[in-house]
Amino acid sequence: MSLPIVVLPNEEQWDCHRCGICCRGSIIPLSDQDLAKLRSQKWEEHPEYRHTPIYVRHRDSAKPYQLAKRSDGACVFLDEQGLCRIHSEFGCDAKPTVCRVFPLQLIPRDKQVVLTTRRACPSSAADLGQSLQGHLPLIKQLVREGSLSAESIAAPALKAGERRDWKIIHVALETIARLLNDQRYPPVRRLVHALQFANLLERARTKRMDDKKLAELIHTLEEVVVEESKFVFAERRPPKWYARVFFRQMAVECARLHPQFQPRSSWSERLNLTRTALRVARGRGPTPSLHPPFPSLSFADLEKPLGPVLPAIDLPLTRLIESSSDSYLYALADRRGWSVIDSLRGLSVLFPVGLWLLRWVSYGREPQVQDMVNIVVALDRSQGYRSLAGSIHRGRLTILSASGELERLVAWYAQ
Repeated sequence: MSLPIVVLPNEEQWDCHRCGICCRGSIIPLSDQDLAKLRSQKWEEHPEYRHTPIYVRHRDSAKPYQLAKRSDGACVFLDEQGLCRIHSEFGCDAKPTVCRVFPLQLIPRDKQVVLTTRRACPSSAADLGQSLQGHLPLIKQLVREGSLSAESIAAPALKAGERRDWKIIHVALETIARLLNDQRYPPVRRLVHALQFANLLERARTKRMDDKKLAELIHTLEEVVVEESKFVFAERRPPKWYARVFFRQMAVECARLHPQFQPRSSWSERLNLTRTALRVARGRGPTPSLHPPFPSLSFADLEKPLGPVLPAIDLPLTRLIESSSDSYLYALADRRGWSVIDSLRGLSVLFPVGLWLLRWVSYGREPQVQDMVNIVVALDRSQGYRSLAGSIHRGRLTILSASGELERLVAWYAQ
């Protein structure tokens, strides 16, 4: 039975502005309904598609096909004007379900489903368009048709080796959301408060606590994290060498998800990636050649504080953190085996990564709002991206947290 679908009061907004970015580099899995629609459109009779496959095999056994791509990574249906040919010839309803709803996303809980947006779309990253309330009728229609699911899911683990039911997971996630949305503090302090909360909760012996005692503990920890976090800013110092190596590795992975990056599958590209990884780990001398938005500079330049920027430039990054915590998206992203605490650490590190990438793209000039919007697109794409959603990345975050370096990374690179 489908759960009620709600929109949170955090004023997320979106409308499609036909930038075509979601049509480049994205994997579009096809349901049986999607395949039936495509076959009924008889694209094989279209001169341009007579010898061009429009869908190919996909690794997901539930949806074994995906839309085909061109050699540059663009969807096979993206035309010269940046528009979808399916939409142009047959209308919006004829497109695959993923294409119809992106970047709208349903986040199922136990008693309701939250409608939110993925900020991997530039219009969503900038909150351009109508309120999500205006998109509810389409989403509800697709749920009724069976194209989307609005059913409850199991709660994520609270921390490594400890699973709880939704009742206590709600308490933890709502506490984290309050910490990350506390307007009394700047975003960097909110993130450190949330990380300190996670550290204290992880260290507490909670396995034998009943839900009532654990909820009381969570509320107590929320009250003490401001005081517990003061040392991070009182002793603001550069992170240790290994922390900076891990940080650069994470940041460059995110940089490769920038919407202006066009990956190519070739041996030369793989060799270039290997060279890039070695230079990033070394962290000295000139930065590697990535792609056009990232100019050539030295790693030493990236260590310099960014300094004050206009509030409008920081806003898309702050909104990413706030909306992701409100909807629980970060905790329910496609990260198999990650606990709430692991996912919070993964979300928190996106903030300093975003500001580090802003240093890079705006080197030698003033940062612009569009710079940050594009960076937020990359950061949102990273939530669920294979190399940033696996055990290696989770291990990095665990090491950084255990040594106290994660909070220092956040505080240092947010300058």
